[in-house]
Amino acid sequence: MVNRVNGVSTIANGLIINGNITGDGDMNIAGCVEGEVLIKNGTMTIEQTGYVEGKLVVMEVSVAGEVRGNIEASSKITIKPSGKVICDVKTARIDIAEGAFLSGNFVVEDKSGTETGK
Repeated sequence: MVNRVNGVSTIANGLIINGNITGDGDMNIAGCVEGEVLIKNGTMTIEQTGYVEGKLVVMEVSVAGEVRGNIEASSKITIKPSGKVICDVKTARIDIAEGAFLSGNFVVEDKSGTETGK
C-alpha cells in the first residue's frame, strides 16, 4: 500500500512493490520498487533505505538510497553522499555530493538542447 501524507505518496521501508507506478505529485521511496516509475510533475525522493530497480522518468529526483536502471529527470538529479546510482542518467542538471557513487553514462542537456557529458 502507498500512503499519501501532505500530498506526498510514500512507499514505506519494508514494503516491496513489483510493477510499474504512474502518477503526478511528489513521492518518497523508503522501501523497494522493482519496475518503471513515471512521475511527470513531481519530485521523487529515494530515502537511504530506498531501492529502485527499473526506469525512472521524473521531473526531479534526489537519491540517498540506491537506483539500478535508467533515470530521465527533466529538471534535476541530486545524488546524496549515501546515494548509489548504477544506471544511465539523462537530465538538465546534476548535483553529485562527495562520497556519492555513480556508475553509468550521463547526459546533461543545456537549455539550448545541446547534450554534454558521458
